[in-house]
Amino acid sequence: MAKRWDLGAVRTVLDVGCGIGHWGFTLAPFLNSKTKLYGIDPEPAWVEKATTRAQEKGISERFHYQIGKAEKIPFEDNTFDMVTCQTVLIHVADVDTALKEMIRVLKPGGLLAVAEPNNTAPLLIFNTLNIDEPLDGLMEHIRFHITCERGKKALGLGYNSVGDVLPCAFSKQGLDNIQVYLSDKTSLMIPPYQTDEQKILLKQIQDWENQEILVWPREETKRYYLAGGGSESEFERIWKNLIKDTKESIQAIKNDKLSSTNATVMYLISGRKV
Repeated sequence: MAKRWDLGAVRTVLDVGCGIGHWGFTLAPFLNSKTKLYGIDPEPAWVEKATTRAQEKGISERFHYQIGKAEKIPFEDNTFDMVTCQTVLIHVADVDTALKEMIRVLKPGGLLAVAEPNNTAPLLIFNTLNIDEPLDGLMEHIRFHITCERGKKALGLGYNSVGDVLPCAFSKQGLDNIQVYLSDKTSLMIPPYQTDEQKILLKQIQDWENQEILVWPREETKRYYLAGGGSESEFERIWKNLIKDTKESIQAIKNDKLSSTNATVMYLISGRKV
């Protein structure tokens, strides 16, 4: 992607919704040593953490972080060679407004590049435990997830599968040379789960089980489900079943019985400002 996006020619980057700086630090090795990156995020604690991490990495003279929102970017027009974000637009209520702001601060000819998912597709990525799951249970799980996603969107908290429609949104905003790629990396889970990546993933799964988190924590999930048109009684029944499935998956992992590609759909979408 560094070659496709010609990152070596970029001298100024804006990382929108930077969080603790992960996306910018991922890009850093592919940027010119003189390139300056600015990150904005509405959460002060994350801005502080990103700043600390940049200092620890010895790049704080080039990587700067401050408070700011995608819908109201605190920079002048035509400032950056590249504006980018990762899994940010899934949390934005008005994607068109955010895109307009990102394009506004982009120089003519500059690159807008985003990494955003379809978070529904992984429901149809099977593992050795659920590959023969009865159709009724499978469809109920999918319906539950989509209901939650639509409820989240109805509450003005963004749409978790927004990646599917972003190329059209880019076109509506007048961007040129729109390109779409898919991430070709999966988080493979296969016994005996000894790689560093697998160990990190296992810890995350265990933490989620301990906190009763599926995609979201219980009460947050319930809020989305009800906002999407689901009933409270349906939620309680389905949530109980999903937690049971999660515990069975954890036990299968402990017994070295669970294998999965853990594939996701992550789009890398880019366009140039005319």
